[in-house]
Amino acid sequence: MDAVTGSDGSALSGDLPWSVADVAGSARMEALRAQQTHPATLWFGPAYGVMEQTEAGWLMSRMSDGTPQAARDGLGWWFRVLARRRSTGEADREHYWEASARLERERLNAMVVAGRRFRVVRADRFFRYGLAGPEQPRSTDPDIERARRYRVFDKLTAGLLGPGEQPGSAAMLGERWEAIPQGAMVPSGVTSDARQALTTHPRIALLAPRFAVAEEKDGHWPAQTGATPSPHAARRALATYFREIVPVLLEPSEEDLAAYRQAALRLERDRAHQVRARRSRTTPPLRPRPRPAAHRRDRRTADLGSHRRGRLRARSAQDSGAERDPAGTAVPASARLQPRGHGPLQRRTRR
Repeated sequence: MDAVTGSDGSALSGDLPWSVADVAGSARMEALRAQQTHPATLWFGPAYGVMEQTEAGWLMSRMSDGTPQAARDGLGWWFRVLARRRSTGEADREHYWEASARLERERLNAMVVAGRRFRVVRADRFFRYGLAGPEQPRSTDPDIERARRYRVFDKLTAGLLGPGEQPGSAAMLGERWEAIPQGAMVPSGVTSDARQALTTHPRIALLAPRFAVAEEKDGHWPAQTGATPSPHAARRALATYFREIVPVLLEPSEEDLAAYRQAALRLERDRAHQVRARRSRTTPPLRPRPRPAAHRRDRRTADLGSHRRGRLRARSAQDSGAERDPAGTAVPASARLQPRGHGPLQRRTRR
């Protein structure tokens, strides 16, 4: 047997086939494998949220709102919660009430309240797609229900925004995570905003993946639920659909209904076929923001204004600042629902 005295460099460059041992427990190896098994990255639209600029960086909300206005509404609600807390000073309490009132009247994307800097931000979502459909959860994805470590009325619970990376760089595994919506069905303002963002917010920050349920229909996989924080939550949503929604909306036969119920029990027991969704968001060099054309999808509810604030102030006085705010089984082919995501629903923050 001859001794090996040299190499063509393939081992050093990583051109060796993956083994189970290589992939197990390595998020980077699973990401590299996903590039081979699900090579297409498809844009799934934006999501919105709120961030606060702190000394440590941008502290994030869960980035799950459907419009900028929904993010503002959530921020205004949180300001009212802060205004009612016993730990909030009297001067800061008034600032929070005033900021909440402004958000009822104005479409603000940035605010400084009680010395704190807040911003409404946008995340672009993507998912991976291959010959077999959308990508399923990876073995390195946490598949448990996370314990609630935060109080019910906390807002910025998603941790700090990660570093911005150059699209196509080694840190991004050579991928760009960019999309410019265009075509006859896309408003020109949306396309121009997307082009401009590539210049004003050139870097990308990847956020934690999200998961969803999708149903296969004629070779397509439309999403059936919103994004959830874990595969477990996606399975639970699907089990709830089988158990509670299907009997009411589809009115299945007794045989089919029994199959749905059995499938729901199995979903609660086993890890079923799901797709991995990841959010991504674009941010400026240091300031994330929504795009102007997003306002076309902004929909406000009726302005409750002073009436709502007066009612909450009265309740605050009664409560003395206390926090008591509301707080294989066969399935019919007509409902082959499986969790899907948007390849990774990747919130991409341009920085």
